[in-house]
Amino acid sequence: MIKSTLASIAMISIAGALSATASADDWDMRAYTGAEIASDSEAANSWTLSATSAQGPGLVFVCTVNSGMRGAVVYEPDEDLVDQALFSRGWTANKTGIVTVGDQTIEDRWSHQRRANTLTTSDRSSIIAMLNGVNRGDNIALDFHRMDPMRLTFPETSDAFSSFVQSCPITGRR
Repeated sequence: MIKSTLASIAMISIAGALSATASADDWDMRAYTGAEIASDSEAANSWTLSATSAQGPGLVFVCTVNSGMRGAVVYEPDEDLVDQALFSRGWTANKTGIVTVGDQTIEDRWSHQRRANTLTTSDRSSIIAMLNGVNRGDNIALDFHRMDPMRLTFPETSDAFSSFVQSCPITGRR
């Protein structure tokens, strides 16, 4: 009886610890050397940062040494936001979108990949506005032609977010 009670308490403690740390793990930062995940962020030549919003859609930021930055909205996420946003293949079309972060509104052309359920931009002003908005805790509103508008709230920033910003040569001090 005592063993089962102790085991139950241990399981509850572990579950509580996992749920308490879940918010710190909501942002996922990965470093790559070519197409392989790098063990050392300093040796990497590209980085990704991703999170799922409270409303469901996800956001992926990509920074590459030679190609700059991209931002992707994954409006119907699968298990891995990064794989879905970066490695899906299929037909793409251009779509005009309006990004609103705080009092800043930016109209931009995005690439829409229907099969992957993603919208991607390489417009630096849109990407930086979304990064800054996430950092400040602002809602990000996205409105695309012939799509339902999205108003997204993301988790608080974490060490993964800070590491991405520091590692990226466009946003950090590399």
